[in-house]
Amino acid sequence: MSRRNILVYIASPYTRGHQASNVRTQLMAWDAIFDMGVSPVAPLWTHYQHIFTPRSYEDWTAYDNAIIDRCDACYRSGSNCPVTGYKQYESDGADAEVKRFADAGKPVFHSLIALQEWLKENGHELKG
Repeated sequence: MSRRNILVYIASPYTRGHQASNVRTQLMAWDAIFDMGVSPVAPLWTHYQHIFTPRSYEDWTAYDNAIIDRCDACYRSGSNCPVTGYKQYESDGADAEVKRFADAGKPVFHSLIALQEWLKENGHELKG
C-alpha cells in the first residue's frame, strides 16, 4: 500500500468553543499529517458546506461515520491557538469518533509524534 493511500481521520472539537478556531486548528493538523506522506481527512471542512447548506447534527455525524469506516487511523486533537491563547479539547463528537475507531480495532493517536512512530513501525518510512 502506498503511504499516500493511508487515510488518517482528524477527530477534534467543533461545536464547543469557537467554531472557526476549531476548524483552523484542524486544518493545521491536516498540513502536518499531509507532510508525513499520508492522506489526512479533515471532517471540519464541512464547516464551510454548512454555511451554505445547513444540515442537522445527525446528518453530519452520519456523514462522518461513513468516512470513519473507510479510514485507517485516527488522530485525536484538541484546538489550540498560541496567538490568542484559545484552547479546547472537550468534545462529545470527537470522543464518539475515537470510540468508533477503537471499536473497529483501528489505531487512535493523541500526538503527531505517536502517529509518525506508528507509520515507521509499520514500514511506512517517509521517502526523500
